[in-house]
Amino acid sequence: TGRIIYPDGYIFNGVMGAAVWTSCPAMILLDLLTNSRYGLGDHISESNLDLFSFVAASIYSNKVVDDGQGGTEARFSCNVNIQSPKEAFDAINDLSGCMRCMPIWSAGAVSIAQDKETDPSYLFNLANVSEDGFSYSGSSLKQRHSIISVSYFNMDSKEVDFETVGDTQSVADVARRQKLGTVIKKVKAFACTSRNQAARLGRAIMFSEEHESEVCTFNTSIDSGILVRPGSVIEINDPVRTGTRRGGRVVSATTTSITIDAESQTSLTTLDSDGNINSGPNVTNKPTISVLMPTGVVETRTITAASSGVLTLDSALSVAPNVNTPFVISSNTLQTQLFRVIQVEEKDEVNYQITALTYVPGKYNFIENGDPLPTRTISLLNQVAPSPRA
Repeated sequence: TGRIIYPDGYIFNGVMGAAVWTSCPAMILLDLLTNSRYGLGDHISESNLDLFSFVAASIYSNKVVDDGQGGTEARFSCNVNIQSPKEAFDAINDLSGCMRCMPIWSAGAVSIAQDKETDPSYLFNLANVSEDGFSYSGSSLKQRHSIISVSYFNMDSKEVDFETVGDTQSVADVARRQKLGTVIKKVKAFACTSRNQAARLGRAIMFSEEHESEVCTFNTSIDSGILVRPGSVIEINDPVRTGTRRGGRVVSATTTSITIDAESQTSLTTLDSDGNINSGPNVTNKPTISVLMPTGVVETRTITAASSGVLTLDSALSVAPNVNTPFVISSNTLQTQLFRVIQVEEKDEVNYQITALTYVPGKYNFIENGDPLPTRTISLLNQVAPSPRA
């Protein structure tokens, strides 16, 4: 099948092996970029490529998923004959789209960012963005579709076939058609010869139109702008939207406790008279704090007590966070917003503008296995207000 089988726990050492035939879209794209006979090898060398991003995309693309017929297949396969000259930009985008990737040219190198399950790598709140705060925009209902028709090459009939998503009598599909009407979008699945891969593409497009239609834009300073990259997932606490402040900066910290700024304005949870987090079978609001570490990763711990702005953690962090590093607080009853960065633009020598798209962690199991989406409460503003009293 051309699938690459990676050993469990495989770690790439930075050295590529000899070329062999494969249907892995990440390696095909890498070959197209480096081959001097039919690709861009005369213009791009390996020193201009982030090989680790290509291998990471290859590992994800070659993991097996259900093929819809009782067997398994690679998550993404590329089977195509490119028989005529093509614009380099279009060819790169076609092959990248085959594995849900976005090509990025940055710092003199080409890398690819893949749309896959990713842990948050940076935190934002009103303490580390400009005075304008966060700006949101969404897509019009007129830009959404109730039925996605995906064309692919059927290897059995040797003809172009179609896989339709959204035309079933399921509750979700019927509700979508009642809301939007019968609006069909026709998509050509590039290099696709698998019916189920075409169906997964259709479900991914429909999911994005329905659940990933919101764009968040904000300005931040250079200390954040130079670290955040397209493809990264970020956590955002926006008090204007959530209805309460749950983020700020660290005043001081050890590995087991964190002192936060503006403690009186920060919402944690219900505390008992000793400042301990209430526990018991009926307590669902278990607060956690996420903080950016000096190593560049985000670590999360459960808060067990709070007193005078000092939060006690249930377990030690790997190292003590730096002073002024951002933090956000989340709980079972009020979570942070998650976005995937799609653009980072340098506005001047100090400020950067970041544009991000809604990120839904349960998206991938929903697309591949039909698992229900987990609920996520990001605002208290839609809660019913208590009745007025005399």
